[in-house]
Amino acid sequence: MEQQGYLEIKKQRTNLVVGLIVALVAVSALVFLTAGSEFELMVSDLSRIATVGSAVAMSLVVIARQKISGLFGRTYTSLAAGLILWLAAEGVWAYYELGQGSERPFPSIADALWIAGYIPFMYYLYGTSRFFGKGIKRHTVVIVTVAVAGFMLFSLNAILSVFDTSDPESLLPLAISMMYPIFDAACVIPAVLIVTNAGRGQLTSVPWIFIAVILFVIGDSLLGMTLVIETAEVYHITIILNAGYLCVAAGLIWYNRMFITSEKKLIK
Repeated sequence: MEQQGYLEIKKQRTNLVVGLIVALVAVSALVFLTAGSEFELMVSDLSRIATVGSAVAMSLVVIARQKISGLFGRTYTSLAAGLILWLAAEGVWAYYELGQGSERPFPSIADALWIAGYIPFMYYLYGTSRFFGKGIKRHTVVIVTVAVAGFMLFSLNAILSVFDTSDPESLLPLAISMMYPIFDAACVIPAVLIVTNAGRGQLTSVPWIFIAVILFVIGDSLLGMTLVIETAEVYHITIILNAGYLCVAAGLIWYNRMFITSEKKLIK
């Protein structure tokens, strides 16, 4: 009986992985094939809205079924809040680009929403890492923290080099630009630690969402580099962000199916 249950879980995990891969390939192919065309902005913006929207929808399902009490109730509610803020940010960004014809608007209200979204995301990350981070070696924490801090300082220095600090009008864009690597560093440390400590259980959904956080940080870092090297090619960043949003949706599907549904069955 136990072996049958294990095989069923393995089958469901495989099906979810296959579904995720199919969605990633389909969305990424659409973004890649329209890169450089007149449809690039529309496809990129709408694809990000669709993928983060799928994550928001699943987060609301989790909240509705799990409620907001307890550690996981609070952390997954916080995750939903962060996703909703980022959905709003993607919507505002699309409005500027598609509605007003302002390509890559910066700074804008979208930046305020993205930055605000980091706060509930960090609550989720550090709240769940207290539970799933047991067994992480102290030296691993030190190595990851030092590596991330070094990369953050490198990013801040690179961003600082492209702004004229003597111009008062550049101070706000500079401050906003520097907030991203700082918040990214704060998010990626627990994400990397949990991913490297994962794989101990068949039911865990944590790696999906924490892997997504790492993808978000990679996308942000590449976006910051476009500011430094002044490149117009950003479709690859959209592909990475879409992958992150879809991984969050997959993690929430797994959490809802394996944790919440299983818990309700036990209660009955």
